[in-house]
Amino acid sequence: MKLIDTKTMQTTQIANFAFSGVRPDKLGSTEYTLVTLAIDITGSVSGFEKQLLSMKQAVVEACHRSPRADYLMLRSTEFNETVREEHGFTELTRVDPAVYKAPRCSGSTALFDATRNAVVATNEYARMLSDQDFSVNGLVVVVTDGDDNCSHYTTSDVAAEVVRGVQHEWLESLNVILVGVNASCYSGQLLAFRIEAGLTQYVDVGDATPAKLAQLAQFVSRSISAQSQSLGTGGASQALVF
Repeated sequence: MKLIDTKTMQTTQIANFAFSGVRPDKLGSTEYTLVTLAIDITGSVSGFEKQLLSMKQAVVEACHRSPRADYLMLRSTEFNETVREEHGFTELTRVDPAVYKAPRCSGSTALFDATRNAVVATNEYARMLSDQDFSVNGLVVVVTDGDDNCSHYTTSDVAAEVVRGVQHEWLESLNVILVGVNASCYSGQLLAFRIEAGLTQYVDVGDATPAKLAQLAQFVSRSISAQSQSLGTGGASQALVF
């Protein structure tokens, strides 16, 4: 997916993965909320991948209508046993939700790896922006239908990254929301992951019905708006009720 040209974007290599983002000198504001959507595309998602696509598109469309739209940057990833970046950190106003396509679902669930990938990229891009005197906070939303079964990293590895960006003051705050869809039978494991990794919130959506996923889109867009509005207050937004 090509959203903007390579002259505007830069790619950063971090250990065993790379992420991209708009070059700081090409940005038009002085403060941003960095948002990452990480969506499960494992084999078990087959059957409701189009509904997840509609949910993601609805989140972007809702954020376009936000008074804070000019201060949002979005990164989108998909994961199974590996993590694929659909696009890097891009000013939301440049993201056309129509360019997203339904994924081909297959493979196992590297949930811990995908979560760590999202948080590490947020931390490292925030460091670049902070070094250029931008004010930055972050929100990561990870959507899955099952428990981890093939990650290289552990919950402790994720936990270390969740606090690193704020400790170094690259990020004013970071919220990480874990979402289970069609995952009620794994709610115990997913809740344990939230606790062990120090994530902000676990939301059990229940069945992947159109109504539930429309509700999820509203919840995610409201969470993005709340976190963006908290920038400059010295803390994170409060977790919202699903």
